[in-house]
Amino acid sequence: MVMKKIYSLIASAALSLWLMSGAMAQQINVGGVTMNNDIVGWGDLYNLSFTAHNYGTARSMAMGNAFTALGADMVSASLNPAGIGMYVNSDFSVTPVINFARAKTPGADSFDSSEFQNKKSRLAMSSIGGVGTVYRGSGALTNFNLGFAYNRIADFNQSYKFAQLGNEAVNSLANLFCEQSNADGLTTGADGKMNWGNDPYYWGAILAYKNGLTNKDDQGWFIDRIGIDSAVDQFTAVETIGGIGEYAFTMGFNFVDKFYLGATLGIQSVEYQRNVYYGENYNYPDGYPSGDEMPYQLEYMNYLQATRLSGTGVNFKVGFTWRPVAWLRIGAAYHTRTAYNLSLSYYGDMWSSTFSAGNNPDGYDLDSRGYTSDYVQTPEWEDAGSYSWRVSSPSRLMAGVALTIAQRLILSADYEAAFYDDMWLRRSPIKNLDYTATIHEMFRHSNTLRLGAEFRALPCLDLRAGYIYSGDAIKDESQLYTHPLIASQRYITAGIGIRFSETTYLDLAYQYNNTCHTAYQSFYATGYGISIESAPVSTEIVKHVAVLTLGLRF
Repeated sequence: MVMKKIYSLIASAALSLWLMSGAMAQQINVGGVTMNNDIVGWGDLYNLSFTAHNYGTARSMAMGNAFTALGADMVSASLNPAGIGMYVNSDFSVTPVINFARAKTPGADSFDSSEFQNKKSRLAMSSIGGVGTVYRGSGALTNFNLGFAYNRIADFNQSYKFAQLGNEAVNSLANLFCEQSNADGLTTGADGKMNWGNDPYYWGAILAYKNGLTNKDDQGWFIDRIGIDSAVDQFTAVETIGGIGEYAFTMGFNFVDKFYLGATLGIQSVEYQRNVYYGENYNYPDGYPSGDEMPYQLEYMNYLQATRLSGTGVNFKVGFTWRPVAWLRIGAAYHTRTAYNLSLSYYGDMWSSTFSAGNNPDGYDLDSRGYTSDYVQTPEWEDAGSYSWRVSSPSRLMAGVALTIAQRLILSADYEAAFYDDMWLRRSPIKNLDYTATIHEMFRHSNTLRLGAEFRALPCLDLRAGYIYSGDAIKDESQLYTHPLIASQRYITAGIGIRFSETTYLDLAYQYNNTCHTAYQSFYATGYGISIESAPVSTEIVKHVAVLTLGLRF
């Protein structure tokens, strides 16, 4: 007798619970990096908002971006705009940057693939801009400067992968989709097909059905192509691409070389793409089932999803710097929330291979080896226009101090607080979606320390170094999260500055960055007696950044 329902007991129990509870849609809780990629989650708000420190000019990056009090740098437009008032000459500079990112995740070495990598490199523009003096006087207002700068304030280019081998079949992604289909009452049409419907939340379950991972009869959903005694090898890869660039329209006032005020209107451009790959191979250590037991046997499945966020944001920055004596500067700045309007697009595809171990009762077209393949791609879902996502990133407060010693040594230190519990989902295409309580429960303000030093070794040569520690805003790092959240960042920086003449300068910088993340999973499903999950992992990202700035003063 054909063992049609390998997981019939599990599926029937889940279906009975659903029927007895009178459940509506989405009764089980699903998550992980392979799930819920069709929305902007609260974890996305956090990762998009987290302060990166690999932006600015080569001088500012070499000194750990500790420029809240120091000023007179293009980074001032996005840090403390009072620094724009410190320019005594007009200035133009351009700063390209090269990023080399490498990930460390347990199980990465078991995922041998040339297509999916643990490293990523990127050439981009870190900063470009100019400052000009539009007023110079002899009264209380010494000079008034206007500037425009582009600073790339976030870089998302990284990739990571890992494998988890020999897992039980009950913790297969196929089992998750089967239980989800039962719990949420998904149906097929009279022709046995599933339509795409208007909710991409279920598109993964539909792809699973169309690729043979799940099946359905009058009693509910079940799995008939994966044996309960199979060992499942699971492979996960995530690639993120893009960044956030800020176009800063800034002004700075200099009052008798003692007190400086500044303001910036920041227009940010967001480009973020996340590609998530997940695959499973099905093995039978005790031998493959016979054709009588299981006429069709899945060999593998692959699931690829692409999510893209793009849009613009607006913020406002104000700051001051006070120089009570020639060798001391004290500064502070406040950044409002950045209000973003984001469009989201999403699609997925899945492909699989099935071996006909029996007499091919369903009459599939088989190749010479007895295999049949499936490939299905979803439509492209888009949230845009009046259905776009409107979110706000945290407000920020920073203070700094800078010392000049013997006209040869500069020491600077900054403290920054970012209020991540102030993040806000202002509007979304999903009715009644509200992250406020979750954000307040999960997050707090973060603490960042930036240190920098510059030593004039020769009249034409400066040596620089810096250090940054950026702490997390997560209240409980020990929890297991849906997606990897940035836990902490550490930077070590160094560089040199060369002055070719009074008008031309060249700066070089190197930055080492180590970013740790919270533990996370490829997928999980819980609720109503269901517990399906992949093993937790954690990822560490190491970045090497090389920066060059060419500037002209006139």
